[in-house]
Amino acid sequence: MKKIFIIVFLTLSFFSRSLTSELSDYEIEGISVGDSLLVFFEESEIKKNFFYKNKKYFAFSSTKYKSESYDGIQFHAKSDDKKYKIVSIEGIKTFENNFNECLKLKDKIVKDILEDLDYKKVHIDKGDHDFDSTGNSKYYRTSIMLKPNAKYYSLSISCTNWSKELEEKFSDKLKVSISTDEFSDYMNKEAY
Repeated sequence: MKKIFIIVFLTLSFFSRSLTSELSDYEIEGISVGDSLLVFFEESEIKKNFFYKNKKYFAFSSTKYKSESYDGIQFHAKSDDKKYKIVSIEGIKTFENNFNECLKLKDKIVKDILEDLDYKKVHIDKGDHDFDSTGNSKYYRTSIMLKPNAKYYSLSISCTNWSKELEEKFSDKLKVSISTDEFSDYMNKEAY
């Protein structure tokens, strides 16, 4: 089956014209949801980070696949999964002091992706980022449902504008995410 590559360039977004509804056919830097992290990393390289109250899933970030498209990639897998099966993958591009460029690139990526999809249900939202209890950090997101029977939107393109206080720890960022329904359910109901 032909793979679809999601590759984000500063001035161009490429999304293969081959249409599919299988989540595992979408890739970021050659890596798909459903792949094992052990194919790409030694187990000793995989550092489990627990950002969420509930420790059912861990996050792992890497700059090993840094490219023109992304400054790094973040993965999620079940904490007790010995095979390290990826349930979510996120390509991340940082924007230091240039949030408007993040929004422009997000809009370009969304436009390019939507032109190439047969079935699509789109949800656009913005709001306070859950990580910041002050409500001063904002997200701007476009979510795309790839299958009519999916419970959640599998593909998400977002920009996060962190508050001045959190910008000392985090950079504003563009994130292209591919997630399973199971992981999305966890994020919506249990993570925070």
